[in-house]
Amino acid sequence: MKTLMKKIQKNPIMVAAVLFCAISLVQFAPVVKAETGSDTTIYDSTYIDKMEIEIKSLIQTSKDELKKQINAINTNSELEKKLAETQNELTKLKESMVFKIIKLPAGKTLIGDASTEIIVRNKNKVTAYVSATATGGISNLISGTDIPNGAIIPDNQLLLIPKADGRGITAKADADIMIKGTYTIR
Repeated sequence: MKTLMKKIQKNPIMVAAVLFCAISLVQFAPVVKAETGSDTTIYDSTYIDKMEIEIKSLIQTSKDELKKQINAINTNSELEKKLAETQNELTKLKESMVFKIIKLPAGKTLIGDASTEIIVRNKNKVTAYVSATATGGISNLISGTDIPNGAIIPDNQLLLIPKADGRGITAKADADIMIKGTYTIR
């Protein structure tokens, strides 16, 4: 250390040159140099700031695109839900277009919706049910007659519920019924 101090005292110009170089290095530290082929390109802090802004813009654009894709996925989920509901409705509609056999328990009333078709398979076990608000009875398509409330339904006759206004049949005893269309049992 003593030898270093002696050299500094002998060469003050050398000390000044070293200090000048150190200060210069500190001043030019933000400048980054990169070699590209034979040319030297200098990137200063303004160029780096511009690049930072551009990168942030790209990130924001990517975020916006990602949000759009997420919204599209949510929309697809909603569409899939609606499609499933429509398929269920279609299945119900298909089922209502084919006669199915049900057992109507004694004392229960079957109320048909508009255009429901009924065939009673048991003799003297079922009567017509027509609500007080209904206009007319149950249409017997075989005999061409209108069956009023409380009348016994003949077996193996094709019946039609013309409107959804509270018309149907009531079982006096357990009865086998063929039915096509929508209905409720109460």
